[in-house]
Amino acid sequence: MRIRPIVGIVDYDAGNFASVRSTLIKIGYRTRLIKTSKDFDGINLLFLPGVGAFSHAMSALYKLDIVQGIKNWAYAGKPVIGICLGMQMLAEASHEHSYTLGLGLIPGEVTKLNEPEWHIGWNNLEAHNESQGFLNDSMGESFYFNHSYEFQAPDEYILALTRLERPIVAAVRRDNILGIQFHPEKSQEAGIRILTNSLKELLGA
Repeated sequence: MRIRPIVGIVDYDAGNFASVRSTLIKIGYRTRLIKTSKDFDGINLLFLPGVGAFSHAMSALYKLDIVQGIKNWAYAGKPVIGICLGMQMLAEASHEHSYTLGLGLIPGEVTKLNEPEWHIGWNNLEAHNESQGFLNDSMGESFYFNHSYEFQAPDEYILALTRLERPIVAAVRRDNILGIQFHPEKSQEAGIRILTNSLKELLGA
């Protein structure tokens, strides 16, 4: 019998961690909430959810004393997925409210959206670079976004865009570290599929 991988979900009172956990269980993964440095032992993939303000979220990670644990996990080449605010926290810094350092796992900074000032609703994905891996089957499909800041990443780390009045970064990747701006857990069947495919690719399944 195949042993189901364990996804560690960073639990810092992010508003969407419960729905993320429910979705991961639905697609066949075991989960563990990560609240201390000891909780990393035995997991197979680290998941960073999040909604809300960047500075508050980073402060919560420092209070839990797991920032270095997250970095060590990523530096060891182990898989990490961040979604929405979790994706933005992978950046070097954010300009939301005040300049705040992020985890620094993917180059780039988070800046305020303009035209429009808030991106909420369903939008399609567009390929950015030639090979998208797990995203190939999802290009052109619609996913649910809800954010007012965007990840400004160097071109080589951008996997996919979505288009408003201008292109907005929708997914970034640096080797074992993946960031997704939209909410797969709220994007119905398309979201289930992209979450399933991303986990399989990062876990080498």
